[in-house]
Amino acid sequence: MSETSETPGGADGAAFWQFSLTVYVRPGVAEACIGLQDRKGLDVNLLLFCCWAGSRGRSLSAAEIEMLCSAVGAWHREVVRPLRSVRRWLKGREDLAAAEAGALRADIKAKELEAERIEQRLLAEALPFDAATPDPVAAADNLLAYLGALESRPDEMDKGDLATLLAAALPSLTPQEAARLLDGG
Repeated sequence: MSETSETPGGADGAAFWQFSLTVYVRPGVAEACIGLQDRKGLDVNLLLFCCWAGSRGRSLSAAEIEMLCSAVGAWHREVVRPLRSVRRWLKGREDLAAAEAGALRADIKAKELEAERIEQRLLAEALPFDAATPDPVAAADNLLAYLGALESRPDEMDKGDLATLLAAALPSLTPQEAARLLDGG
């Protein structure tokens, strides 16, 4: 993710994209999301959607999480991940012409970002809802439900990363409050 004024289209898609851009650039969020992605195989866009839903007062059921995973699964697996893989592979490749590899990597990064915007639009269209009062408990529960849908239990490092994301998504929370919510308290 990176800052851009472009939106994925549609009111919910645009609101979700702007929320994601705002949250992703906050201190520690990019590293936390990438850590969860790399360690647990989590989809950063789904992590952000869980937080966005909670920031709009929406709890997600296990069935809704499953539906969201299905709605974007093929797109994420067949488009987003391969673009990310190629971009990462090109990073720091000294065996290629540096300028050519750098330019190609920049082009691929732009396409990866475009693919993520599309994925976010698909998520927002798959489960539209009205905004309500932010609900930190719902946001924490949504994140844990997403991990549960993948049959993944968060370890201490994961919980730290989830707390960083949750506190960034709901700035009224401190990281310690976010961690307590993720621990069920």
